Amino acid sequence: MSKHLLPSGFRNALFIDLDILVQNYKNLTSLLDSQEPFAVVKAEGYGHGGVEVARAVYEAGARWFGVAAVEEAESLRADGAGDGFADARILVMSDTLAYNAIRLVDADCDAAVWHVEQMESLAGSARGAGKKARIHVKVDTGMGRLGLRPQEAVDFIERVSREEGVEVAGLMSHFARADEEDGGDATGGQIREMEALIHALREKNLLPPHVHMANSAGLLNYPHAPGNLVRLGIALYGSSPQFSRSAALKTAMTWVAKVLQVKNIEAGRTVGYGGTYERSSPGRIAIVTAGYGDGYPRILSSRADALAGGMRVPVAGRVSMDMLALDVTNIETIAPGDEVVLLGEEGGGAVSCEELADRAETIPYEIMCGVGVRVPRIYLREGKVTHVRKL
Repeated sequence: MSKHLLPSGFRNALFIDLDILVQNYKNLTSLLDSQEPFAVVKAEGYGHGGVEVARAVYEAGARWFGVAAVEEAESLRADGAGDGFADARILVMSDTLAYNAIRLVDADCDAAVWHVEQMESLAGSARGAGKKARIHVKVDTGMGRLGLRPQEAVDFIERVSREEGVEVAGLMSHFARADEEDGGDATGGQIREMEALIHALREKNLLPPHVHMANSAGLLNYPHAPGNLVRLGIALYGSSPQFSRSAALKTAMTWVAKVLQVKNIEAGRTVGYGGTYERSSPGRIAIVTAGYGDGYPRILSSRADALAGGMRVPVAGRVSMDMLALDVTNIETIAPGDEVVLLGEEGGGAVSCEELADRAETIPYEIMCGVGVRVPRIYLREGKVTHVRKL
């Protein structure tokens, strides 16, 4: 039954099909009008591997990338040194306080800014390096998170435009409810606030060259949202935001784990911590090499399915740190060393991120990002392994 996908000695691994990611990128960019795509690769590319995702979509034409932490930007720059990736624009979207100013300048990053102290630190660091710091002024149009209020932004940009060592490269905001069925009024209000700010800045000849507001949900649900950049996040990785119009997307992740033991259990015998799983008739249990220490959510105890030979089998009992049990009573042939699919497709079966997220009472973002650092990532192009990386 085993397909022997895992390299020798691997207990489990996440297979990342970079061709699928590139196709998602192309399908999403085909929906754009005159906007430029902006690939969000923070949090290790939503668990896929930030450098690998960035490299793949860079080769497909992407030149804008978004990260959260300055370390993520530095990793991209280090990977791209000397082979062309250096011409990419990398926006650090939150980790931009004063103490990181010199690192942001050294890594040639754009930086999201919402406070004068950030701007002054970036300006000083840039002047010392003989450069100009590029900033994107973050405006809170209704997210209630980072950013200036729109009525503060005009004066702020006017002040920044007089500062030596700083270039106002962008204006940005973020939708709060673009992925909600009843979020139209709130999203429409955000759009109107942003449009009014754009008009006011244009009147004063202060409008930055790059404006971005739409995320994946914004692209799919509000394609005429203001801006000439569109931030491609969860959709790039194959998951459509909730209540979005359809897009041709496919998940690039397949999570495979080994079977450690297959054992017969009699009726009434319990499985796992707390004895929460009990069969009313004799059956068989497969013990699998993945648990919440690998990022498989414990809340999925007895609530999720996996695939064995392409057939769905239930998680039996509580997920442990390093192992979980599957009820394989209905699988005719399964043995230690065989492989099961925890997430992804096999044969005619599929367990999607959306399904696991629904059963875990969370969102696909968390399922993707939650796959742990001890799980190796195995990268595929044209169905062949290109390299393996542990995060």
